Amino acid sequence: MKIPQGSYDLPDVKPAWLPLQNSTGQTLKPIIRCACGSLVGIGLHHVHADGMVTASFYHWWPPESEQAKAHQGCGFHEMLELEGWTGGDFPPEPR
Repeated sequence: MKIPQGSYDLPDVKPAWLPLQNSTGQTLKPIIRCACGSLVGIGLHHVHADGMVTASFYHWWPPESEQAKAHQGCGFHEMLELEGWTGGDFPPEPR
């Protein structure tokens, strides 16, 4: 599923990817605005230079996790492609 670049000022665009930069202006791995509107990090995913994201994006938390105590996610599950991504290659970040 191709998702557009979103904006922090336009929360109705969902799902979408939102760009991130550090304090020096360096591009960082983007975050995803889920179909439900939640902002979700993708640290364990690989963002390829062509905008493909692997593995699939699944907005769900294991029942025993701290996140699940507040919200288990909406169940949105898709293979994502970031439309217009030019930020380079970002491999998964080890836990």
